[in-house]
Amino acid sequence: MLTPQILSQDVGYDRTTVLDGNITVFDSCDHNSVSITDGHATVSGTSKESAAQGLGYIRQLEALFGKKVPVCEFEYSDPAFPYRGFMIDVCRHFVPVCELKRIIDIMSMIGFNYFHWHLTEDQGWRFSVDGYPRLEKVSSTRVNREYVGHELYHKGFYSDKDLREVVAFCSERNVTVIPEIEIPGHATALLAAYPEFGCTGKVLEVESRWGIFHDVLNPASEALWTFLDRAIGKLASVFPGPYIHIGGDECPHEQWEENEDCRKLMRDNNLKNGVELQGWVTSKAAGIVSRHGKRAMGWDEVVEAPSIDKSVIVMSWRGLKGAKTASSRGHNVILCPSQGLYFDKGYTKDPFEPEQWGVYSVRDTFDVDISMKGIPQRQRDLILGGQCNIWTEQMHNGREIEYMMFPRAFALADSLWLGENKSWEKMRVRREAVREICWNRNIVCSPARWED
Repeated sequence: MLTPQILSQDVGYDRTTVLDGNITVFDSCDHNSVSITDGHATVSGTSKESAAQGLGYIRQLEALFGKKVPVCEFEYSDPAFPYRGFMIDVCRHFVPVCELKRIIDIMSMIGFNYFHWHLTEDQGWRFSVDGYPRLEKVSSTRVNREYVGHELYHKGFYSDKDLREVVAFCSERNVTVIPEIEIPGHATALLAAYPEFGCTGKVLEVESRWGIFHDVLNPASEALWTFLDRAIGKLASVFPGPYIHIGGDECPHEQWEENEDCRKLMRDNNLKNGVELQGWVTSKAAGIVSRHGKRAMGWDEVVEAPSIDKSVIVMSWRGLKGAKTASSRGHNVILCPSQGLYFDKGYTKDPFEPEQWGVYSVRDTFDVDISMKGIPQRQRDLILGGQCNIWTEQMHNGREIEYMMFPRAFALADSLWLGENKSWEKMRVRREAVREICWNRNIVCSPARWED
């Protein structure tokens, strides 16, 4: 019933035992195994990460069997990919810490090790930066236009205590948090508080609509770069992981090409157009990230520029084209194509399913080729792994997020841990066990069909 990273197993369901936390862990062995005897369990791993997965298997057994787990012994493989992530957008709709924890807990149990926290957007900014109080007063709140005839607002903000609480919770589960600041587009919430960071200076409202908006950050503004240095520095001080995501997707360039300061910046740096200016922005932001001791990540639009800082890790979301381009230039890549790994899409076209933008079944998620067998080996070696993305325009709370994530997250877990050795037949026979694990961990699991 366990996730199929299991290589061999000897499970005697006629004998059970109660562990009560009596577990010994070794993380420098020559193999990965779990051994459960009377009243005691031993986890042996080739690394701290592999040992953590062994503990995850014990948690899965406890979810399936309760306190009395079967006496058993089994071996399991090392992961095929070092990066196994999931992203949650907390800006379109705010997600409280308690709901994030519930999702992080089960994701860590099934082998995910990176939580990408999308903290800023057109519809909200969710953390403080010293010296910029309007981020909480203005950028954290938008008008809720879902109800006509009522003056309602959607608001959410994480305190420093909240951020550190999530970091500590993740650390206990061998999960690294990657915070994201979205620049230079998708920044209306920031511009609503500080219009001087924009190209027009006009006063904006925090967006209450979904989409792509023409008001973007002004790369010729020194005040903007001072702010970004402080914001990135804040994230670097709170989040101990090696990465900070700097966004880069869906940024219109019209305002840059109309703004005299931006045109002068392009002339002074021999930049031909807005695409090349965005490459300049990406490299400058990556340099700030680097000075704060971290490595930058960006969405695949960042490689539309002829060249950017080679240290930037590229997340390929518009299919696999971005991954191919980025890896051909020597960038590390993470695959998160919207075709199968955007979990804001529906499972099926059945009428009872939530109304979403597109349909991708559990099988579609499973079939995503994280290994990218069609490109040269030198480029495949640059693939760090993959992640699922959860955009919350149509999800109002953690329970709705869970419905859209599970069971698809289990299918992606197999791909990221097993790589080319994954098996759909082994995945599909565990359907009832997947549901049982979710329900016993207080997680909503969609009953939708796994295949069309």
